[in-house]
Amino acid sequence: MSDCLIIGGGAIGMMSARTLSMAGACVTLLDQRECGKESSWAGGGIISPLYPWHYSDLVNELSIASQAVYGDLCATLFEDTGIDPEYIRSGLLMMDEYNTLKAQAWMDKYKLTTSTHPKGGLFKNIAQVRNPRLLNALKADILKRGVEIVEHTKVDDLIIKDNIALGAKTKNKDYYADNTIICSGAWSSSLLGDDGKIFPIKGQMIIVKTEVNALEHIVLDQGHYIIPRKDGQLLIGSTMEDAGFDRSTDKQVGDELLAFAAERLVQLKGAKIEHHWAGFRPASKSDVVVGKHAQLERLYINTGHFRNGLNMAPESANRIKNLIC
Repeated sequence: MSDCLIIGGGAIGMMSARTLSMAGACVTLLDQRECGKESSWAGGGIISPLYPWHYSDLVNELSIASQAVYGDLCATLFEDTGIDPEYIRSGLLMMDEYNTLKAQAWMDKYKLTTSTHPKGGLFKNIAQVRNPRLLNALKADILKRGVEIVEHTKVDDLIIKDNIALGAKTKNKDYYADNTIICSGAWSSSLLGDDGKIFPIKGQMIIVKTEVNALEHIVLDQGHYIIPRKDGQLLIGSTMEDAGFDRSTDKQVGDELLAFAAERLVQLKGAKIEHHWAGFRPASKSDVVVGKHAQLERLYINTGHFRNGLNMAPESANRIKNLIC
């Protein structure tokens, strides 16, 4: 029997496992597929909400606190696992909205400014990570810390007695723990029974290859972005589709994303799409949910992060740890 049972092995689940393990807890983590291969793997890795003034105070608090520790976190993961998450403070060039009244009010509130740039407002301190590398590093790290990872194991239901969460039922085994934490992203509602309060929003993205350093900053415009990777790959995204768990991609969407990028980076005209994929963001009908379950004791929820799971993961995990410990 574990101190903590975590259901879901994305960035939120693995970061929660790491934080709880470092606090001395014995942790078991269950994932229905393979850790880190769903929404966390599919995203862009920008360590900031895209237009933060569109989000709640809670989202901004979780994001800002996480941004403050991400550099050191990635350096520690690299040192301890040998896997470089490729944390790069590349800055974000925002070509729209940065000069609106709403944006300026947000910047005044959080004492942030943009630097002058001929094409928009430059947020110099915004960083990025390479999602798959960060997730591989997290998995290696928590295994070294003694976290038991059980993959390809779908949780069918929670074990509840007298309004207390005792663990989780799977096809082959029941897992018991003193505390259960749901970190299942877009799949969380199947366990919480809240009629779709958490639901998937599909996003399609593409990768093209260009010369190293062809683009200095992350570029954001009209809700789409271009992220320059260390090896010259450019990640371009993304769509917002209320399409359930449909994982298919659309060639027209890929062409439109490439056209968006080519309009802003002329050398991409005629470029070939190397990879095109889709992922499922965990959207919420209210807000990100990080806290105790309202009715069931010893059940905690860390989900509904929508587009911001990766950039809120450290502080979200920290808050869950503080509630449990």
